[in-house]
Amino acid sequence: MNKSIIYLTLAFAGLGLFFSCEKQNEPEALEIQVVPELPDTYYEALREYKKSEHSLAFGWFGNWTATGPAMSTRLDNAPDSMDIISIWGGYTNLTPAMMADKDYVQKVKGTKVIFTTFAHEVPEIFISEDGVIDYAAYAKSLNDTILKYNYDGIDFDYEPNYGGSGPLCNKNNMEIFIKEMSKYVGPKSGTGKLMCIDGEPYYLNLGLAELFDYGIVQSYNCTGDTNLQNRFNDAAAVGWKPEQYIFTENFESYWSTGGNPNFVDKYGNVMPSLEGMARFNPEQGKKAGIGTYHMEYEYLALPNYKYLRQAIQIMNPAVK
Repeated sequence: MNKSIIYLTLAFAGLGLFFSCEKQNEPEALEIQVVPELPDTYYEALREYKKSEHSLAFGWFGNWTATGPAMSTRLDNAPDSMDIISIWGGYTNLTPAMMADKDYVQKVKGTKVIFTTFAHEVPEIFISEDGVIDYAAYAKSLNDTILKYNYDGIDFDYEPNYGGSGPLCNKNNMEIFIKEMSKYVGPKSGTGKLMCIDGEPYYLNLGLAELFDYGIVQSYNCTGDTNLQNRFNDAAAVGWKPEQYIFTENFESYWSTGGNPNFVDKYGNVMPSLEGMARFNPEQGKKAGIGTYHMEYEYLALPNYKYLRQAIQIMNPAVK
């Protein structure tokens, strides 16, 4: 449902009422077109689609408040076909409006809502005076947050070679921590909760990839298929499978153009990079999906989420 139609209709209707009042004092009935609510059968089909085998749509969602006039602050206004939304920013101390917004897209639309946290540092409370890290307690505290707010999992932003600093930049420390987390989230946990890692999924010890549901690579301002293939080759070298890998573009910077407009595929075709990612699959097999960073910026595109919707349609063509 395109809620923006409602607001534009109301806006123009209100404008017309203002001018009519200038001309006459007698009130007239104002005819307003309201988009009807979608039937339950639509949402039932949507939830079944989310459970089916298909290419995933992922997005980091920032500036989430679920209040105010800006519709870009609400998860409910993201495309219905989003599979996973990761909260970027404040993911604790949720207001009743935020909880209601999150619960709605989870229960009605079948969208998985997770949150992103930096995976380099360990809070001091979990480090002893001797510098010993209590990995088990730290992992449990993160799981407590997942359970408290009913999130569907967690995403670790892991960029030790791009400015990240802290004890978990050490691969062996990270392995200990991830094995503790895998008791609560990820395919080995048995909980159904997701464990994802973004940034440098390829910078892990061999064998850790199987503890994650998805690796999410920040292929920002990507130039073409060759670039994407090289990125996945690095990941495959440490055990990642193509069906685990999600390629993403930076829509904080490139929402208005759909990414780098000069992306070149292996056939020489030029297109926006998000479209290129949607069409691309590694030589090793079919990818998991695509996504965007600060996906909410693209609400400003008309129609809203134009490029993200296009990418979803390319990967999962609608049956007519």
